[in-house]
Amino acid sequence: MATLRNQTDQSIKLLELLEQTACSFCNGGHLVRDQYKGNEAVVCSSCGTPGAQVWNGQ
Repeated sequence: MATLRNQTDQSIKLLELLEQTACSFCNGGHLVRDQYKGNEAVVCSSCGTPGAQVWNGQ
């Protein structure tokens, strides 16, 4: 159980690190924390493309 919690913590940290970085799919957009298809993610504020998502395993 501790391993799963550690993986979740690392995944959330990754999303936090990616926040506010430039979108690699469009010009001018940046990544913001949001949900994408029910998963925690960072998505572009301009085009809506996910930069990364963490599957919730359900």
